[in-house]
Amino acid sequence: MEQAGQIDPIKDLKKTFQDKILEFFEKSETRYYILIKPEDLLEFVDHIFNKLKARYQIISAMDTPKGIEIIYHFAFDKFGKVVSFRTILPHENTEIESIAPIITGAQWIEREIAEIINVKFRNHPDPRKLILADDWPKEVFPYRRNK
Repeated sequence: MEQAGQIDPIKDLKKTFQDKILEFFEKSETRYYILIKPEDLLEFVDHIFNKLKARYQIISAMDTPKGIEIIYHFAFDKFGKVVSFRTILPHENTEIESIAPIITGAQWIEREIAEIINVKFRNHPDPRKLILADDWPKEVFPYRRNK
């Protein structure tokens, strides 16, 4: 649904990133998932947040058989749509750029994900522990799958 005088964010993302979208999945008329490479994350986030003015919602992460999947959720309230960028990190290298320099509100959830699932967010402005006890074993991550 396109509103008068406003760019449809889904059309814009498809056009702007046509060569960088690995997979586009329309779950419903209001929910969209876009699979991207980890190295393209900051470009997508900067565009959706600063140019398209989407509202940042949250980041979620899970340990899957394919790797650590991180999903960045954004809402376009005027259009009633949610766009989620998905990226998968290999179990052997769970590092990705922090989006906190672009979106300050992402700092705490990135810190939480770092602790519970072992993702290193490069260039995070405050990588201190957030939720686990100080005496928690350093190599135990509560949300990682048992190998």
